[in-house]
Amino acid sequence: LLDRCHHLYYLHFTDTTQHRLDIVLISHNNYSALILSSIHGITTLSHQTTIMKSIYTALSLLLLSTGASAKDYDYSDYINAAEPTEEGSILLLGDSWAAIAGDYAANICGLSNSRLVTNDAKSGTTAAQWAEGETAVGSMEKAEYDYEYVWLSLGGNDFLDNKCDIDISEEVAANIVTVIGHIVDNSPNEDIKILYFGYSVPSDDVCGNGITAQLFEEQGAIIFEAIKASAYADYVTTFDISEMFVKWGNGGLSDSYYYYDEIHLNQMGYLHLFSSYKVQRFFGCSAAQTIELKGISAVVEGKDNPSHLAGTVITALLGLVMGVIGLVLAVNFIKRKLAMRNSSAKVDLLEPDERAETGDYVVVKEEKAVMA
Repeated sequence: LLDRCHHLYYLHFTDTTQHRLDIVLISHNNYSALILSSIHGITTLSHQTTIMKSIYTALSLLLLSTGASAKDYDYSDYINAAEPTEEGSILLLGDSWAAIAGDYAANICGLSNSRLVTNDAKSGTTAAQWAEGETAVGSMEKAEYDYEYVWLSLGGNDFLDNKCDIDISEEVAANIVTVIGHIVDNSPNEDIKILYFGYSVPSDDVCGNGITAQLFEEQGAIIFEAIKASAYADYVTTFDISEMFVKWGNGGLSDSYYYYDEIHLNQMGYLHLFSSYKVQRFFGCSAAQTIELKGISAVVEGKDNPSHLAGTVITALLGLVMGVIGLVLAVNFIKRKLAMRNSSAKVDLLEPDERAETGDYVVVKEEKAVMA
């Protein structure tokens, strides 16, 4: 149910509502199943009656409106809050996107589970440099652990250094496949898992002419197809994050709130990225750990962003109003049921010929028989 509802509330709710849901899952663990089943029932169970949908809505929104008491996390606590274990160890390879993320990757599954992370990414490097110099071979040879996971981030600098020339995308893709081969062929772990999701669209029109978003998405698609068609496809998980931070009405560009410059994510951006469902699933995080990390992301984001805080207040007010309406409907429904149950009248149909004319019903009162 949790897996299904991740998709549902991403699809059907605004960011603010999504964050409120996450906070409730943290603050009210006993109610999490009720909230999720209620949301699921409202959006998918068409056979539910109007009154039941109203009750589901009331319960969900009332619980959502009480989520403000979630623990006020200090973002600095997110980094290395627990002793790391070698299980699920992670190796970061590639360019600055991976290099900057090292501190946050350790707690990819939340504060209660810290992974061993080796960050061997190098800012400013290209896929061509990694392929030609066999850089990944050296990274695997000096590895301290039998890493279970590798996050590879390459191709962005190749693209930008060539002024966003889409014609080089196939060459870049081939170099990335070569690097993946170096990782797989030199890893002591035969079951190594590699993650490649490319890049989110920049927060500024770095390619010019208003087509940055289009070009980044096209390059990503070419790279994904090359990886899937390669001999190493079974080792690599790919998914597209190009639109993860896109702001509506911003020309297809990402929201600068998540970036410290036009290309690189800031702390909030990485926390939002790592708490996403697909990333959590790849790194083997449990459902409870996913909820924990998403809850931290929601609380921190609501605290740091005034617009999200305003949305939280509005959501709480709407939740209370809808809750009252739902309860009133429920009470009226129960009253009608009780009234019908307590009635001592018998309801019989009219004669067939009369029924055909009127379609009405007649109430026949019960009378005691009287002896003549």
